[in-house]
Amino acid sequence: MNTRRPNSGPDSRSLDILDAIVRLHIETGRAVSSGLVERYLQRRVSSATIRAVMKHLEDTGYLEQPHTSAGRLPTDAGFRTFVDRLLAGWALQRLQPPASLNRLADQLVGQAGPGLGTGDRLKALARLLSRLTDNISIIVGPALEPVRIARVDFYPRSPRRVLMVVMLENGDVRTGQVELTEDTPTAVIEEAGNLLSERVAGHTVGEIREGLLGTVDLMGTPASRCAVALARSGRELFAESADVGIEFQGVGNILEEPEFHDPEPLKALLRFMESPRQIRKSLDGLDPGTRDGFRVWIGTENPVGELKGFSLLTGHYDLDGRPGLLAVLGPRRMSYQRAFHSMDILRRVIGSSRGPVAS
Repeated sequence: MNTRRPNSGPDSRSLDILDAIVRLHIETGRAVSSGLVERYLQRRVSSATIRAVMKHLEDTGYLEQPHTSAGRLPTDAGFRTFVDRLLAGWALQRLQPPASLNRLADQLVGQAGPGLGTGDRLKALARLLSRLTDNISIIVGPALEPVRIARVDFYPRSPRRVLMVVMLENGDVRTGQVELTEDTPTAVIEEAGNLLSERVAGHTVGEIREGLLGTVDLMGTPASRCAVALARSGRELFAESADVGIEFQGVGNILEEPEFHDPEPLKALLRFMESPRQIRKSLDGLDPGTRDGFRVWIGTENPVGELKGFSLLTGHYDLDGRPGLLAVLGPRRMSYQRAFHSMDILRRVIGSSRGPVAS
């Protein structure tokens, strides 16, 4: 891949020809010939001029030629120039999404309504974004750290097994089984549960993860010893929930694309997608730009090291007043304009109306 950085930007005619090449490559997945560009531009520019401009764009790092007799492909710099031009005019373009995209959104939007629980709603939103973009969608749910605990209930299931139910103020519920090391009477479990419930009610999930439950005042009584076991399981429950709230859909959308005839990009993608923990860690480490926009990383710009053959779009959203992160991952030749419209639609679905900003 050509990774040279252009010394200066193309002129207006060169930009029009580069725009045509990128659009044709997005549509066909193939190297683009000068003849195809000439037909696309309805012969407004001569074939000799197009060939000369294409050669200049290659020399300055915007195009590359995979074979001597082949057409040209956009480099990362070529895609970047194309995307930046889209973003520059987005204030007007965003008002005119394709009718087909609006129809598809109308068919699917009811599946992501507010009546669902948070987990089901994230899954529905990921499915919606994947269908709209024809790429991989990733929805990272809002962080639990600032959410306060409404109440904690404990239900003995046997002398050594207790069901713990944690209700959060945002309506989410977390459940987990507590295994005790010795037979414990129901009355002791209930007393320990009350002791622990009084300690945690009104505190945040973040405070639990930081060790609040480790401060239970122990007096060496059967109830306090039981409370230690309950507290330990409570910490483990919220530690595990750090990986909850990530949904991704649409890997099958891109498997047949020409880019994946080479198995290496596909292997890198599958390694990345197999671990929700890795997805969260990678996306949490990104700078997604302003609260009112989103970012676009193309190919070698992609800060997720394994995914240099892909483009990544990220942005903020608010779900029930708490911020989360959404992303679209796909080939460098994804339909960026469709992805922009799709992200706008998703934000409208979840009660926000933000648009893209340049990277």
